[in-house]
Parts: sequence; C-alpha cells; structure tokens
Amino acid sequence: MNLQLKENLKENFLIHTEVNEIDEVKIYLLPHVDLIFRCACRLARKQHDAEDLTQDTFYYAIKNYSQLKDRDKAKNWLFSILKNLFLKEVARNKRQGKVDFDLVSNTLSSAVNLESELLHLETKTTIRRVLNRLDERLRRPIEMFYFERLSYKEIAAALDMPIGTVMSRIARGKVYLKRDLSRTPSQKP
Repeated sequence: MNLQLKENLKENFLIHTEVNEIDEVKIYLLPHVDLIFRCACRLARKQHDAEDLTQDTFYYAIKNYSQLKDRDKAKNWLFSILKNLFLKEVARNKRQGKVDFDLVSNTLSSAVNLESELLHLETKTTIRRVLNRLDERLRRPIEMFYFERLSYKEIAAALDMPIGTVMSRIARGKVYLKRDLSRTPSQKP
C-alpha cells in the first residue's frame, strides 16, 4: 500500500482521535488498513480512487469511533463504511451522468464475495501464524492430522512414537490453538 496514504491516515488519526481512544484505534482499526485498501482497489478499480476511498473510510471510522460498540467487530464495521462510501460515490457519479451500470452492478455483486474472500484469507493467515508459534512437537502431529489427513496410526509410524502420544499432542496443541485464536486483539502478544 502507498506509504503516503499510510502517513495521511496517521495524520488524520492523530487529529481526529480523542486522547483516551488513541490506543484503542491503533489496536482495533489501524491493523485493517491493508485489507480495507485491497477491498477498495477491487471496488474502485483504480489505485487513485481506492486510496481516496480508503482514506475516507478511516477518516469516517476514526471520527465516529465512539459509535463502535463492539470493538471486536471493527473489521466488519470498516467494511460497512467502505461499502456505504462506495455506494455514495456511485450515486454522486450517477447524478453527474458518469456511471457505467454494468461495471457497478458487477462490482456490487462481487463485493459480498470479496469481503468473504478477504476474511477467509485473513483467517487462514491468522491460523497459520498461530500454528507456527506452536512447539514443533505439537505442531507437526496437528499438521499431519488436519492438513495431510493422516490417521493417528500413520502419524505414529511417521514420527516413530506411540499412538497415545500422538493423540495427546494433538489434544494439547488444539488447546493452545484455541486459546490463542480466541484472544481479542488487545490480548495478543
């Protein structure tokens, strides 16, 4: 993402954020800048327009941060703001006679798929990151069981350990993964 755009967002962030909300905005909103920008690129189709749309999204979100009741839903809130700003821009262009109806309808029909696609990608990335933090002795059996679809017996043979040890390591690994994945952004290391 454009470095200048990130700097502009930081400037707006400092100007429009209440002092007691600065840390929260850093934790809950700013980590999603790249994701929102990618979505804006898909909606706007031009980098210049996507940058404007992203900046407007974060300007609105920062200015109205106190309206966000559930901080853990900040990403979805940002997507909603982005989509609404995009639709306002489409309506403004329509009044000025600048709209290509087919382009807009195709973009809007794929916007829902885009959001779920980006969320799916982010979920995969998060799971992979948390999985990579596990000790190798716990990670490897989990990878073999869930990703390579091997049985306990096959894993035990491949890792040269008893089946009970394989089952125990998978169970312990799942406990660690669940704990790490269920943390809110403010609780993460």
